[in-house]
Amino acid sequence: MRQELLLEFFSEEIPARFQKKAISDSKEVFLKILTDYGAIFSDIETYVSPRRIAIRVLQLADRTKDTREEKRGPKVSAPQNAVEGFLKANKKQTADLFEKDGYYHLNIDTEGQNITDIIGEIIEEFIAKMPWQKSMKWYVEEEKALSAFWVRPLRSILCVFGEKAISTYIKSVGITTGNYTFGHRFLAPGKITVSSFSDYMDKLEKNYVILDFFKKREYIDKEMTQKAASMGLHIGVDETLLDEVTGLVEYPFVHIGAIEEKFMSLPSIVLSTSMKVHQKYFTLMYPGDVVAPFFATVTNVPGTDLMHEGLERVLRARLSDAMFFYKEDTDATLEAFAQRLSNVAFHEKLGSIAQKVDRMMSIANTREEHRVIALCKADLMSQMVGEFPELQGIMGEIYAKVQEEEPEVSQAIREHYKPVGANDKLPITKTGARVAFFDKLDTLVGFLGVGIYPTGSKDPFALRRAALCIVRLLCDFGEDLLDGENLTWYIETLMTSYSDQGVALEQETVIEVEKFVVERLKVYMSDRLDIPADIVESIISSFKGLDFDYKLAISKAQKLYKLSQLDSFQIVKEAYKRATGVVGDSDVEEGALEPFVNPDMQRLKEDVENLQQSDKENFELFVKASKSVLTACDNVLINDTDEGIKTRNLRLLKTYTNLIRTNIGNI
Repeated sequence: MRQELLLEFFSEEIPARFQKKAISDSKEVFLKILTDYGAIFSDIETYVSPRRIAIRVLQLADRTKDTREEKRGPKVSAPQNAVEGFLKANKKQTADLFEKDGYYHLNIDTEGQNITDIIGEIIEEFIAKMPWQKSMKWYVEEEKALSAFWVRPLRSILCVFGEKAISTYIKSVGITTGNYTFGHRFLAPGKITVSSFSDYMDKLEKNYVILDFFKKREYIDKEMTQKAASMGLHIGVDETLLDEVTGLVEYPFVHIGAIEEKFMSLPSIVLSTSMKVHQKYFTLMYPGDVVAPFFATVTNVPGTDLMHEGLERVLRARLSDAMFFYKEDTDATLEAFAQRLSNVAFHEKLGSIAQKVDRMMSIANTREEHRVIALCKADLMSQMVGEFPELQGIMGEIYAKVQEEEPEVSQAIREHYKPVGANDKLPITKTGARVAFFDKLDTLVGFLGVGIYPTGSKDPFALRRAALCIVRLLCDFGEDLLDGENLTWYIETLMTSYSDQGVALEQETVIEVEKFVVERLKVYMSDRLDIPADIVESIISSFKGLDFDYKLAISKAQKLYKLSQLDSFQIVKEAYKRATGVVGDSDVEEGALEPFVNPDMQRLKEDVENLQQSDKENFELFVKASKSVLTACDNVLINDTDEGIKTRNLRLLKTYTNLIRTNIGNI
């Protein structure tokens, strides 16, 4: 018989930032546990709210699968007592033995188990294997010992199978399962008895608990949107904050509050950041995305006049602090802040932020670049960034505008932090892009140069992200980013600057940094552009002996992937393989192609010359030349006994392979 299983792990408050991930994690873990036990079921649903994880297993059979395991025993030539011991250990008779590959074997049949008999083991295993970013133990009075790890102390475990309560003792947390849960902590804290998932959901909602994270999130979004629209306003989009407040409440109540007019002179980003970080308030906007003197917030209980007054009073205190920080900062200058950067460590092995700025200066060219570099880290010393680190760069731009810096300089101060990861927008200005490149490359050169690398999934200094950002900048801005130099020159110049500051870097730093960045390029092309790994490798290898061009590499990879879908591509691939095999390690140089007496070689010469003179975009010319290569390789002795003929033959094939390698790839 197949029935529904309902489990709930009821605990103290689960941190909001853990909840969304816990929905997928709990499903993945429980699915694997049930599968390993041989359970038969149709689907699993998981739900997470501030004080509970709920798991619903649909159409779960009341017994696990019967299994048959083939077990190998002693060799056929083994002594009889070894064979008898094997039979005795497995409670089998001699007639049950069969031979296979020189060994005795037995079929061991195991009957399935009742789900109700093993549900305690399943729950114990789930508690042990559920991953949390952070977890804790607590004292279990029943066991006189510490509990298993869980995100917060567990208070009860609900277990209902086929509308019947299952009572089993969970030793690791000292709880006996039952058929009850609890409602909203403040509005309906009493015990609730449930018989099924539908009964559970219905009673929770009646007791002010919305279990479904996404349903609750949608409800909050809709309520805020409607309340804002009734005032002619809209909510400032903030998906991260919406996720967070969804995880903070069991049942949401949306409120609109007012911001005192005197605070509206603050930059809009300061207003919205202060409200978000300190109070979890949403910014309301006029049409045109102009900040309005109102906010929206979500609470776990209904509002009262006293509550509304308190919400506005607490915000006034926070915005008063922000106003003080802003006034103090704008009374100073970015130059004054920059002079204090020598007191801020970049890394204990790599010196201060001021020294980082000096190194970036060594690879800058223009007056604008030098000005941006001089000021780009200055806002780290401002009180506003001290309070809100996420505003670094943004406040730098604001303060630069206040002191009337050139628009390009102000914008580049903010842009030099971009892109922050794979999906962030790139800088718009060349100056911003170049300074962003200098900043991230200096970081890579320094850390890799002193032997600090990411290990496994750990990357505490975000070096992979820095390399990926360099890749994106190089791919988007191309040669403009390098301004006539190559990547090696920038690395070597930064190494010299490090040396001048007394920081000794490894001799292989140039190679290591370039290799590290190319590895990120491979990841970018495979993961972000969906280019197959073999094509990525062929393109990367095609740049051997050349200055690496990141923008061209992506263009070639995309082109090669498109060509690889054509039937005629196999002709080119086969011809390139045969030609490179024939040329091998020959040291013959490319040069002018001389006429051939042999008609097959002359035809190939003409096809190759047509390729050389074309724009290289006509793939059919590559196919035509490749067909001629295959014909020549079939009919002509390329390594002729006459050294002159042999050299001309090899030169022609080498010219062909180089055209393929540089224009299509190392296929």
